[in-house]
Amino acid sequence: MKKIAKQRLKGVYFYSVIVWLVYMFVSDQSGTYKVEFKEFNLYSPTISDLIPDTMVWGTVLWLFFVFVVLPLTAATEWFFLRIGDGQKARWHEILEVFTKRNYIRYFLASSVIFIFIFLWTMLLVVPGIIKAFSYSQTIRLMRDNPDLGVMEAVNLSRERMNGRKSELFFLQLSFVVWFIIPVGLMVTAVVTHNMMLGTVADIIIFITLMLIGPYFQTTNAVFYVEEIREQQEPLKQ
Repeated sequence: MKKIAKQRLKGVYFYSVIVWLVYMFVSDQSGTYKVEFKEFNLYSPTISDLIPDTMVWGTVLWLFFVFVVLPLTAATEWFFLRIGDGQKARWHEILEVFTKRNYIRYFLASSVIFIFIFLWTMLLVVPGIIKAFSYSQTIRLMRDNPDLGVMEAVNLSRERMNGRKSELFFLQLSFVVWFIIPVGLMVTAVVTHNMMLGTVADIIIFITLMLIGPYFQTTNAVFYVEEIREQQEPLKQ
């Protein structure tokens, strides 16, 4: 599946990195690092770094996460599903989730998934992780089946992931190898109290996330195409 993902990313990789960077920034996943050398400063802020640290703005940020970032996560899955399908990637695919026809539907789906996983994780971490894999195909199933309701999609994802959760887990786990060096540098920096080495590790982690993100997302989309969509009976209309 990773091989297929690489093939599907040819010609659109740079484009997909730009889309992924925008998503990382908006979802506050881009991280923060600062490099200072004499008069040279390099700083990559996140959205939370750009607003005042007050209760009011904290509430605004939380509302932004709920009403913008959650649906945007679904839209990002759409974008990489097109690539996983071997179709031409379109940046305005991301904006389609915010149309009147789609917004409520995908906002509810993203919220339900988030709440379910949160509740399971509050019970125990491992059940939360398992449920995250169970519900992982919900948005893609809804994209393929416009008439599918939110809970129907959640339950269908759970059913179709039966016996496949470990496969997806190990597929995603294989990407950990890309972080061995930067994490090793980070651990070394903490042990030796070397701030410069820690900064270098932060930068490498950020670059790795930026470059590997599209590959990771496309691989997940290919898993859906090959294992969830294509090897299951079509939904009855």
